[in-house]
Amino acid sequence: MVRALAADVVCVQERGLGRAAARLTGLDLACHARLSGVAVLVRPGVRVLHAEHRRLRWFPGLERRSIAVAVVEAEGLRLAAASFHLDLHAGARLAHAVEIVRRVESAAARFDAVPVLAGDLNELPGAAAWKHLASRYAEGGDGATFAGKRIDAIFTGPGVAVVARGVAAAGEADLDAASDHRPVVADLRPL
Repeated sequence: MVRALAADVVCVQERGLGRAAARLTGLDLACHARLSGVAVLVRPGVRVLHAEHRRLRWFPGLERRSIAVAVVEAEGLRLAAASFHLDLHAGARLAHAVEIVRRVESAAARFDAVPVLAGDLNELPGAAAWKHLASRYAEGGDGATFAGKRIDAIFTGPGVAVVARGVAAAGEADLDAASDHRPVVADLRPL
C-alpha cells in the first residue's frame, strides 16, 4: 500500500510499526518514538534537517503518548511533519493537541518550514481536540478512516497548496491487509 502511494513522507501511528514499516516499504526512518509507536518515514532522497520525538504530558491511568517531528525538504518544499496518536480520554486529547501545536510550531519556526500534522485523533471532526487543530490549520477530506468514522486526519499550515486530500483510494483487500485504519493522504505543493 505505502509503496503504491509513492509518498515522500509517511506518518505512522501504531506501536512497533516505525522500524518495521521502514523495512517493509523501503523508506528511511526519520524519527521514531518507540514508546508510543509514532514515526515519520521519508523516501530515499528526502533531506531530513531535524528529527525529534517528545513525550507528551502524562495523565495517570492513561497510556503514555508521544509526538514524532521531522523537518524535511523535498522538491522545494520544507515541512515540519508531525505524527501523533491521541488518547481515548477527551481531556487528554485536548491537552495533547495544545502541546502538539506548540512543539510543531516551534520546530517549523526554527527551520522556516510549513507545519503538517498527521494523526489518529480518536475523535470525530467537531470534537474539542479536532476543533483546536482545525482552528490553526487547514484540514479537509472525507471518507471513513476507522470503523465507519473519520477519526484520522492531516492538518496543513499556511504556505502550501493542497492539490488533493482524503482517504487513499485502493481495493478493500489491500486496505484491509495494510491496517484497520484507512490511510489519509495529502498531495502538497509549494505556493
